[in-house]
Amino acid sequence: MIAPEQWYEYQKQYQKYGIDMKPQEDVEARRAERRRRAEKQAESVAVPKGGRKPVLLMVLAVTAVLILGVVLASTAAKLTYDINKAKAQNDAIAGEIGDLDVKIMSSTKISYIEGAAKSELGMKSAGAKNIVYISAEDVPEEGFAEIIKEKAYN
Repeated sequence: MIAPEQWYEYQKQYQKYGIDMKPQEDVEARRAERRRRAEKQAESVAVPKGGRKPVLLMVLAVTAVLILGVVLASTAAKLTYDINKAKAQNDAIAGEIGDLDVKIMSSTKISYIEGAAKSELGMKSAGAKNIVYISAEDVPEEGFAEIIKEKAYN
């Protein structure tokens, strides 16, 4: 049988574990095991002769290079987007220029000019007796425009 003092100590150790009733490990043994693991891990980590400062500088340099790469990639993507946007605007303007060229070509035809003169200005076609044919011999030396001005304003 167990003495009452031993029984009290026995219960005190097992109270915090509840049903499992596992005994408490020796604290000193755990600390010694942790020290052994830490020493073993410290031996396996290779620290350069200069200490941790060069390693830290190298990590910072690599981080800076990676951040710079991200910034450059972002800038390149923005520039590509702007270039594509400008190309789309150029294509739209080129299409408008093509449409305007077609309108110019169609509006310089004699039939278009004649139709516009009749509909917008109310002009009529000249009769057979009102048509004047000019040859190279009929061109005045003084200038055709001057003669028309004189007849129009007098």
